[in-house]
Amino acid sequence: MIRDPVVLLQDLVLSLSDALDLVHLIAAEHQLRTAYVALRLTLPADRPLSDQTDLLYAAALHDIGVLSVEDRLDLMTGNVEDIDRHTVLGAELLSRFDPFRNAAAIVRLHHTPWTSEEAWEGVPRAVRLSANAVHLADTVERMIRRDAGVLGQVSGIVSSVRRMAEEQFSPDLLDAFLDVSRVESFWLDIVSPRVGSVIAGLVEWPRVTIKMDGLEQIGRVLSRVVDYRSPYTACHSSGVAATAEMLARRLLFEDRECRLLRIAGHLHDLGKVAVPNAILEKAARLSSSEFDVVRGHAYHTWRILSNIGGFEEITQWAAFHHERMNGTGYPFHHKGDALPLGSRIMAAADVFTALTENRPYREGMDKGETVALLSEFAANGSLDPRIVPALIDDFDAIDRGRAEAQRAYAEEFSRLPPAQPTVM
Repeated sequence: MIRDPVVLLQDLVLSLSDALDLVHLIAAEHQLRTAYVALRLTLPADRPLSDQTDLLYAAALHDIGVLSVEDRLDLMTGNVEDIDRHTVLGAELLSRFDPFRNAAAIVRLHHTPWTSEEAWEGVPRAVRLSANAVHLADTVERMIRRDAGVLGQVSGIVSSVRRMAEEQFSPDLLDAFLDVSRVESFWLDIVSPRVGSVIAGLVEWPRVTIKMDGLEQIGRVLSRVVDYRSPYTACHSSGVAATAEMLARRLLFEDRECRLLRIAGHLHDLGKVAVPNAILEKAARLSSSEFDVVRGHAYHTWRILSNIGGFEEITQWAAFHHERMNGTGYPFHHKGDALPLGSRIMAAADVFTALTENRPYREGMDKGETVALLSEFAANGSLDPRIVPALIDDFDAIDRGRAEAQRAYAEEFSRLPPAQPTVM
């Protein structure tokens, strides 16, 4: 019997922060580094642990609203015209998960200058201080070049921060930064490959666990991180999640297993955070090098989720969705009994959704075409021949459920603030 997973929230946040910075070397560990700096700047204030915990969540996920690889690189290099779009979207995403509601307010304001009194009207002082700490930490981290030793960059970074300080940063935070900037270990901690462990040791963090309801919330939030990126991906994870759950119920899985499969469906494409939109949105046939990038997404899903204790079943079910019973899948080439039953269900749900859903460049296949392909995949050993018949036998009901789930996501996507062109 599969038990309900129990996940430590701090571990989840640190793993997801690292995952969202997979996009490029210049963004590697940007959010974790920012979190470390922000925490060091605010530790002298001896704030309540709850305030510091909210700051950690906000700083470690402050760029969650930056949806594409291209936008992330533009933000890191300062080529962004509409700086508010990612703060609005990031706050909206985080507010969907109850433990992140305070962090959402911090993320919304983390590019707001300290002297913009009108913008801070009605904002609690704890949120204002945390948001400005993230702003200063984010600014400092983006100034650090990754192709040179950090200690040789300190004087230039400090000078740049001083020039911005009067308008942008709290005097108290500036003083804290100037104090800590004199300490070599501060800078070496920032660029340490073990910065996540350094963060974990800064204070005695509360042991906050997430159970099933919370995992379902976070699964829906993270599916939007991938699906919201483009009309080409806007509804896919929701369709896979709905299909996997319905299929599991028809195969008489217990309720907890069905819920875990729904969570895995929401998370199965999380590794696509590392795939540029130029590839995701390409309507023409992908080149071999482009397809190599796409094939890497299932591996990245595995690496992201496998670092989260308590996610073992979800990780396998989500990450193995491109593995095939006959060993022709990717990226691990598991086959036969090496593939958990949940992974086989996820693979069938992913194929079913990909065939039946509408994409901007094509309509979904009709029932006859879809059933023919599913039958072919079962016959050649790609998909489990014991699972595909259940999908075909209940085709109409499952397809309706898939379409309803995707329509709800499509409506959300249509309400997103429009992307702005970047400054070239």
